[in-house]
Amino acid sequence: MGEQLYLERFIWFDDKVRQGKYPNATTLAEKFEVDKKTAQRSIEHFRDRIFAPLEYDPVKKGYYYYEKFEIPVARLSQNELLALLISKKLLSDASPGPLGEELNKVVDKLGTMIAAGMPGTISPDQAFSFRWNGFYPSDSIFFSIVSSALLQGRLLSFCYYSPTSSACTMRTVEPHHLVNYMGTWHLVAWCRLRNEWRDFLLSRMSLCQAEEIRFEFRPETEWRPHLDETFGIFQNKERFDVTLRFTPERAKWIVGEIWHPEQVVELQEDGYLVMTIPVSHHAEILMEILRHGAQVEILRPDWLRAKIVEEARALAELYSSSFEPTTR
Repeated sequence: MGEQLYLERFIWFDDKVRQGKYPNATTLAEKFEVDKKTAQRSIEHFRDRIFAPLEYDPVKKGYYYYEKFEIPVARLSQNELLALLISKKLLSDASPGPLGEELNKVVDKLGTMIAAGMPGTISPDQAFSFRWNGFYPSDSIFFSIVSSALLQGRLLSFCYYSPTSSACTMRTVEPHHLVNYMGTWHLVAWCRLRNEWRDFLLSRMSLCQAEEIRFEFRPETEWRPHLDETFGIFQNKERFDVTLRFTPERAKWIVGEIWHPEQVVELQEDGYLVMTIPVSHHAEILMEILRHGAQVEILRPDWLRAKIVEEARALAELYSSSFEPTTR
């Protein structure tokens, strides 16, 4: 029997022992649907290989720990355990539908193992959480189909909706990478229709199907730059730098923020903060700039300044034409 099976059984058995339930070969066999002899061999494995201090109580008809015992994973440092606990919660919170349910089972087992080595009494689910706003939820069934095609190296077909054209087109792609960006799942794939790398939102897919045909994975150096080289998730073929200047008031909040690993930040003597970041698509950076209103100015490029001026004029016209003063 593989170590993974022993570990799964041990996690459950250890939890019952710590709860004072006095588990035995019978309860272990019933839980994992194995015969009693196999269950007894598992208990002997816990005692002889994992060195669990198990003792059988003939009155309770079950096992208990006769001395303090820490499961092997608890030998990790406190910081390593903390990192595992936070990762467990992140994976659980980011998972859609049925996949999330299955992952919860896995991370709950992980949590049982590592929480015992952490000081304090608060539950990891109470201590940590992750929240996203403005994201597109993915269909859990489509997520399973896409991830299965990716892991098995199979072609993926789906109908993809484009907000620009308000139309759906059938695509056949070679899936290479799934990324969760700000709570929204994206698929990086080679599109056989467009004959180039594309970023597909899972939330815009329909009629999703993994094909029987397999493909050969392309080098990571081909698609990774489309994902990492510039700001945001919107990518384009050309790269350009954007330089922004934040007011002293907004700089207090911006300083320390990471917009891109290659950003260059200068905090000036007058309190203004100047940031330069690599960008390949203007749409997402414009949305981010507008979020800061008049507290940020585009220094370059000039054509992007012109776009924000155009947007500001449209906003002013929109609000001036519909504004009706109210009294309190």
